[in-house]
Amino acid sequence: MSRGIVMKRKTIGVLVGGITDDFTRLLCHGVIERAKTLDVNIVVIPGKFLDREYPETSDIYYEYQYQTLFSYATKENLDGVIVASSCIGCFATKERISEFMKRYLQMPCVIVAADEPDQICVRYDNGAGIREGLNYMIEELGYTRIGMIGGPDSNYDAKERRRTYIDVLEAHGIEFDPGLYVEGNLTSESKEVFRDILDRNPDMQGVFCVNDSCASGFYEELKARGILPGRDISVMGYDDIEWATQIYPTLSTVRADAGKLGSEAVNLMVRLIDGKQVESKILPTEFVRRDSFCKKGGSRKRSKNVIEGYLSMNHMLSEQWEERNKTQFKMKTFIQKVLSFDRGNDRSYGEILGTMDWLDIENAFIFLYKEPIIHLIGEPFELPDQLYLKTKDLKEKVSSVITVNQKVSSSNLYDFESLGVEEAGIYVLLPLYSNEILYGVLLCDLTEGVLVNGEFLGNQVSAAVKMINLLKTNEEIMKRLEESMAILQKNNIMLDNLSKQDPLTGIMNRRGFFDRSLQLLKECEEQKRTATVFYADMNSLKIINDRYGHDEGDFSLKTIGDILIKSVGDNGIVGRIGGDEYCCLVLGLKDSDAADAFAEEVYSSFEEFNEHCDKPYKVSVSLGNCQIVEYNKKGLQNAMTMADEKLYEVKKYRKKDVVKVKN
Repeated sequence: MSRGIVMKRKTIGVLVGGITDDFTRLLCHGVIERAKTLDVNIVVIPGKFLDREYPETSDIYYEYQYQTLFSYATKENLDGVIVASSCIGCFATKERISEFMKRYLQMPCVIVAADEPDQICVRYDNGAGIREGLNYMIEELGYTRIGMIGGPDSNYDAKERRRTYIDVLEAHGIEFDPGLYVEGNLTSESKEVFRDILDRNPDMQGVFCVNDSCASGFYEELKARGILPGRDISVMGYDDIEWATQIYPTLSTVRADAGKLGSEAVNLMVRLIDGKQVESKILPTEFVRRDSFCKKGGSRKRSKNVIEGYLSMNHMLSEQWEERNKTQFKMKTFIQKVLSFDRGNDRSYGEILGTMDWLDIENAFIFLYKEPIIHLIGEPFELPDQLYLKTKDLKEKVSSVITVNQKVSSSNLYDFESLGVEEAGIYVLLPLYSNEILYGVLLCDLTEGVLVNGEFLGNQVSAAVKMINLLKTNEEIMKRLEESMAILQKNNIMLDNLSKQDPLTGIMNRRGFFDRSLQLLKECEEQKRTATVFYADMNSLKIINDRYGHDEGDFSLKTIGDILIKSVGDNGIVGRIGGDEYCCLVLGLKDSDAADAFAEEVYSSFEEFNEHCDKPYKVSVSLGNCQIVEYNKKGLQNAMTMADEKLYEVKKYRKKDVVKVKN
């Protein structure tokens, strides 16, 4: 055994893509079922997908943090790993997948749904079921125009299924037409691909989708065009997931039981760990014909009575709707509970675990880093040697861990006996993060509820951990503030006598800016001059402070003041309103175009500064502006509010890269 401990319960890692993906869910069902009979621990590690593109404006941009989970699978803390490499690498090249696998081939390893030379693999016989379905289209329905929506060549299954598709066509004397083949991304989101194959092939008679997830998206495109599977076109999927029997018309597909993949993988892994001889396995598949195939004879009538189909679908949908309402109520209650604490101490972490009963979780653990880690997209992640166990939930009994007992070596992360768990268990590891900041991980039971709502759970626990961290920081600040106020009171220094100058940057502070702005507004009203408020906010101050130190953060704040003063010149004033926020009152800008032009000049000044500055980071701001309508205090405040709102709209779309790229 890798950990060299005699008679200790085996712990196996299962590396997969997304925890809520159909394939992962079915694979885990098989893993769970078999693991329970073998008395082994399972830790499912859903590290998402290698080399996936994450657009900055998308909701999934920060999901790259999931990939850090793969660092938690080592030969020091696991006896072996089962790896769904083809799924994890569905967006990556074959070379990238091979590089990824190197670290795991140094320990007992079973690869699922892929065929790697000289490695132990469990995979489908991709050919049998596909041939059966395509043969039916050609021989029974007389089709010659059959298309395929495939996947990337780096994915073993996608490559094999494409090869079988071409072989079957050629075996029937049908020449492969590249125009009838398109490459998707193995998900229902390949919308452009679906449109492309339909636009280019209006005479297409049947379509083979590389998997059922792809078929579900293709169904939506067909529906949008008024095309009905089973009447106007025949559609075949692959996997036979639960959805295939619930959609209307029901989907003809290849039954490939991912649960059996998981079960067999566990069998092989246990034998490998025990030092026994094992060989790769190929599992059979079979074609299942349903209503998405047109009726034999070319009439293309639906094979079931329409009314019966709709009644069945309505019944199913009503049940799903009722279940969805129940789940949404549980989610709402969970959110209210998980964010109900008001103190930033370690006991608050226990309150998080006390809210997970709705997912049938009995055992859970929150591990945090000593300090939050800033991890930017594309950067390598190195697992710290030590993590800190803040709280644990054993059989729904939550307890906080005292400070002296919190430190846990990363090599002992899955030592469940030391954590207080007596029986074998099935667990999942989820990252705790907020944008670029990593806090730690949640290790908890992998239940059916978690397989459906695991990412929601991770997001909410992450939000709670972030709030505790903020509360803790706020309490520390308040404590320091109280100490400072006590010193001020002792020295009889009152706030009204504070200088109007910001001590760090040398420009006006909030009070000074307001006083001088009101004077200028009176002059503008008399002279009938325009006045425009610019609200400026520094980008990435926290990252610069955390990564390079507060001295560098201070340097950045001073630099911003200098550049803004230079940009405004004699045409207005600049003040530091607080923290990383600045305000400018600029006179004489005629309209919004002139204001936008001024903003661009400011941005250019920062770009020029960063070009010539030898700092390893960039100093930059985002700007929002609003022209003043009323030349008084209320008008100034309203303009500042509007400028601030516009600032945050601008900030959404400005680049967030703070680290300079080395040439």
